[in-house]
Amino acid sequence: MGQQVCGQHRRAPPDFGLGSLPKADLEGFESLLLQSSYSSTHRFEAYETHPAEQYALGYESGAMVPVLFDVQPQSMQDGPSTRSVIHRASKVVRRLISVRKPCGAERQARLRASVLRLHGLRAPGVAHVLEAFEDARSMSLITESCTGGSMYERILNHQYFSEQESAVVVRHLLQAVASLHDSGLGHGFLSPDCFKFESQQTHAPLKLVDYGLELKVHLWESLSGGPLCGEEAGRRTTYLQLWETCNLVFCPPEVVRATQARVGGVATKRMQSSQKGSPRAGRRGEPPSAELLGEAVDAHMEQCEEIDGVLNNLEAADSWGVGAIAFLLLCGYPPFFAPCRYAIVSRISKTDFAFDPPFWSKISEEAKDFVQQCLRGTPERRLSVAEALHHPWIQSLADTSPSGSMLNSFAVNLRRFYRTSLIEGFAASSLAAELTVAETNELLARCRDADANKTGFVTSTDLRQVLLSLNHGDVAEAIVACISTAKMLRYPGESYIDYVALLESTRLRRERIFEEELWRRFLDFAAASPPGAASTVGIAESGRLQAACMQDFLQAPSVPQLFVRAGVDDAAAALRASAEVLLGPGACIGGSGSAGGAEQADFLDVASELLRRLPLVGQEHRGGGSGRRPQPSPVSMPAGDMVGPGPG
Repeated sequence: MGQQVCGQHRRAPPDFGLGSLPKADLEGFESLLLQSSYSSTHRFEAYETHPAEQYALGYESGAMVPVLFDVQPQSMQDGPSTRSVIHRASKVVRRLISVRKPCGAERQARLRASVLRLHGLRAPGVAHVLEAFEDARSMSLITESCTGGSMYERILNHQYFSEQESAVVVRHLLQAVASLHDSGLGHGFLSPDCFKFESQQTHAPLKLVDYGLELKVHLWESLSGGPLCGEEAGRRTTYLQLWETCNLVFCPPEVVRATQARVGGVATKRMQSSQKGSPRAGRRGEPPSAELLGEAVDAHMEQCEEIDGVLNNLEAADSWGVGAIAFLLLCGYPPFFAPCRYAIVSRISKTDFAFDPPFWSKISEEAKDFVQQCLRGTPERRLSVAEALHHPWIQSLADTSPSGSMLNSFAVNLRRFYRTSLIEGFAASSLAAELTVAETNELLARCRDADANKTGFVTSTDLRQVLLSLNHGDVAEAIVACISTAKMLRYPGESYIDYVALLESTRLRRERIFEEELWRRFLDFAAASPPGAASTVGIAESGRLQAACMQDFLQAPSVPQLFVRAGVDDAAAALRASAEVLLGPGACIGGSGSAGGAEQADFLDVASELLRRLPLVGQEHRGGGSGRRPQPSPVSMPAGDMVGPGPG
């Protein structure tokens, strides 16, 4: 399953670039590879095949996914990287998870190592990875489909939910995460959306359905950037949940610090000072001073240490995530909620949470102690997942807590929070598909006008009115429809939306659409190339073209057209600058130059460079330059906006 169809001739296992991995990992791979055997048939159920067998053979091409599976349209419950799929032969429903690969052989080898571990993991609390496919730009995982809905849906569809039931759910979370840790993996950013019930049955198990791969890829990519790259490092693989406030509230503080791109802030401020004639930077247009570069390098090294710290201690980050989810399950709102991203980040950084009355008046002291021990700012001081399983509240399943259902405010708070999270995700996807860059910037300007008090957020009603005023009534009505179909989401009151975070999430989704379209055009170009013009054997798997052929691709009419659609006015200048970076100073777009000595070019490098040329939210269209996102200004939280104190 997932292995490449081989025909009559056996082939040597591919080189997965494992040379730089630790010796223990290499020995593990070696022993697994020795157990492998070869097959010439595609088998559907992956558990019939040892995962090492698939790994040794090489994963089947990602181009086979739509051949073997009927990929369903994205639903409101799907994340941006997930879809339901139906196996064409067996008609079995599965779940597809697409993970964009990082640049670089070593980082890609680490991703494959993580997928291999997941493929071999068989635990009752973790959705099984049944197949894996790979092409040059992504890995596609086929997993079992858990159809029982989310924690939000299961709770809100029932009239009764007690503290004892909260303890049962949290124990299931801990058991699932413990299985992940036992396999040598961690998640790093657990939220309620990472779990689904296996089926609609009353006692169906709760399963982990998100494995944290996208966060790891983003952190690996961020480490690859130089000291002046800032937020451009890892831009192609940015973790979307960092820009969705209803997911961000569950993020551990160490992950927040590691992903804040402070390097970019340092470099940007210093570069701005150079444009103003700062004596530290010299005259405008001159290279930055040694002092400036030293500060940028120091900041870069500091952030690299923080990212390394997160990657080396994902288990502690998972303890935080479980504690934050437990908090939500006890009162109906998350511990660090605020209507705007800036305030959420501030509260997480300060570990600013409280057991506010009356919402916690019926909650036992053991439950509060469990939450407090998980939500400690210092990772080393938190309960480990193994220790949390032995906490008295989990061991006794809250049998000493007050009996009876939660307060009525619990369901009200949970319903409002879930509603806001659905609006955030659905609105960002709809806006990315429907609005141009110019229209997005106009929407940002109108939202700022509607935000009279400059709080950083607007109500969902305000957002709808702004969209209607800009003649985007279809998008506005689609957003309303997405939350009016389910009875459990209907309630009086507003949802507060951080419009800057929403439009950043929209931009990131639009950039994913751009890359997918670029990939399709890349494959079409390679397939149409005359014999001998490019090394197109296995192009979908390698993603590599001869440098001269890649130069031809960049000046093919379809690529400038795609750039213009993405909001770049001077597409020729942007492509010319990109070609010089990718192929050397001798490269020339639209002229008679040739690639400056480079032998081959990789699609991931091309995509990363082209994405870097796309305009940011609120930024003027650009061509060959590379601007930076303006830093957000602090937002004061108006008193009384935190009703409940959940999402007001």
